[in-house]
Amino acid sequence: MLESLGTKNLLLLEDSEEFIENAVALFNMYVKQTFVAKNCTEASKLLKECSIDFIISDIHLRHENGLDFIQELRKNNKDIPIVILSGDKSESFLMQAIPLNLSGYLVKPINFKSLVMVFEECANRFEGLKHTEIELKDGFVYNKDLKILTREGITFSLNKKEILFFELLTHYKDKVLSKDLIAHTVYETKFMSDSALNNFIMRIRRRFGKNFLHTIPDVGYKLIV
Repeated sequence: MLESLGTKNLLLLEDSEEFIENAVALFNMYVKQTFVAKNCTEASKLLKECSIDFIISDIHLRHENGLDFIQELRKNNKDIPIVILSGDKSESFLMQAIPLNLSGYLVKPINFKSLVMVFEECANRFEGLKHTEIELKDGFVYNKDLKILTREGITFSLNKKEILFFELLTHYKDKVLSKDLIAHTVYETKFMSDSALNNFIMRIRRRFGKNFLHTIPDVGYKLIV
């Protein structure tokens, strides 16, 4: 199971130089690459600029609270596996962390057995996501369980018609969606004017881009993968 982490990039949010040096060497035994941020601003920048698959974050930074960073991240990204790192084992601290949908908790200094356990949990989450996430064009991913669209760590909430459209699109991803099928499934009607359908597709493309959906003239639309 841990072999799957060999293709994943890890973000470490930590401000101790000594800890960083030892931790990166250890983490890189399992992951493709470890990116390091020494504060929350750097971490946010790396999340936007790099392909980050999961996060290990210290909580007690010099001038910041790692929990605040995670809480802010969770507003737009519910799925990325996050492991917290701290010397704090207090019950009140753990109660704060529970709602953050964490994949694990590591206590400094890191115990090798504990690290393997949380890495296995992260690997399990990635395995589960394979069956619920469908990759679209330009880095977009549709999550069939959560009914959301994500791209580079940013989550796009969808209204009812958008959800029905993406469900349809991903279910028939190797086929052309006819206008009648879209009308019946998305708008729950037997008839939909060409202008109404064109306006709907235009709104989808305006919001998410033009490159993942191909128009088949006079027929319908097909997902570009």
